[in-house]
Amino acid sequence: MTMNDVVEDGAINILSQPILVPLDGSDVATGILPYVLQIAGKANTPLVLFTAVDPDAIDCPASVMSAESPSAGEPTAVCRVRIEESSRVHAQDTLHGVAARLKDDGMEAKATVTIGDPAEEILRVAEAEGCGLIAMSTHGRNPIGRSILGSITDRVIRASNIPVLTVTPVRARKNREEGAPLTTIVAPLDGSELSQRALPYVERLARILSMEVLLTRVVRTEYPVYTDTELGFWVPEFREEMNWEATEYLEQVAQHLRDKGLTVRSQVLAGPAARALLNLAHKTPQNLIAMITRGRTGLSRWMMGSVASTLVRRSGAPVLVLPARLPARPWLPVAAPGAAKALVSAHLSPGIGRGQPVVSRG
Repeated sequence: MTMNDVVEDGAINILSQPILVPLDGSDVATGILPYVLQIAGKANTPLVLFTAVDPDAIDCPASVMSAESPSAGEPTAVCRVRIEESSRVHAQDTLHGVAARLKDDGMEAKATVTIGDPAEEILRVAEAEGCGLIAMSTHGRNPIGRSILGSITDRVIRASNIPVLTVTPVRARKNREEGAPLTTIVAPLDGSELSQRALPYVERLARILSMEVLLTRVVRTEYPVYTDTELGFWVPEFREEMNWEATEYLEQVAQHLRDKGLTVRSQVLAGPAARALLNLAHKTPQNLIAMITRGRTGLSRWMMGSVASTLVRRSGAPVLVLPARLPARPWLPVAAPGAAKALVSAHLSPGIGRGQPVVSRG
């Protein structure tokens, strides 16, 4: 099976194809497992436990590195090979131990260790194994003590053609102590067709895991009005109109999902998107946030790439990041600016053009 096959089947494969779980021997890295087990246990999905030994992270003793003989390069190379092999064996033993415990609990799991750049190896093995999901902590250490799951998670999210489930170190540690039952899946939408590509995945997860769906849309508290002059003005009706449009849009999506048998509620949030969603995540600790990596719409210009990055790093909640390169699928009409846009136009006199931005705080 190719990566294109996985992407094409999309929401089906996230719960029917193997889940790749990058681990590195640290307690933080295994904090993703409670979420993985909740998904895999309900969907009967096999797991691929994985570690990459990074050769660039191997340091040889100073005595070897400073050898002055003509063959100094040879002992250095031998040293690196020995440490590399020792790290590989250690990682293999560790993963086999985790796999054995999971098998005792009725899970299907295999262990795979490779040598190479961790991010590149994660993506390569995910494709080779036909995985539909990558699940990983955002921080950890590899078998030779180097931190690998911080910037690596970032690189994997940017380059992956399949969804990536992440959890922060703080939540990972808490998971090990208290477990991690998920009850709600939060789906931030901005009204664009791109953001709506997350909905088939939300529907699939909610159905299999018996989760409630919470649809959200963020309405900004500042709105740019473009003029050719320094003239600015207040548009107090603008926020009210935007709230109304957001509510109507979310209700349309919610009803579509309710018609499919799901439990759905919606909530309009106010403020900068990242901050509003962070506050929501902190108030609802048993949620899973699912969103496309990038999207924007009309005047709000909500760039969900940076929002997704902020949520992955700071929300404390597990975040399912869906790649923007997912194929478009028929779902619901894109939410147009509608009456709110007309309202702004009505406040622009015929003599005022659309040049410099003037911010209206309604």
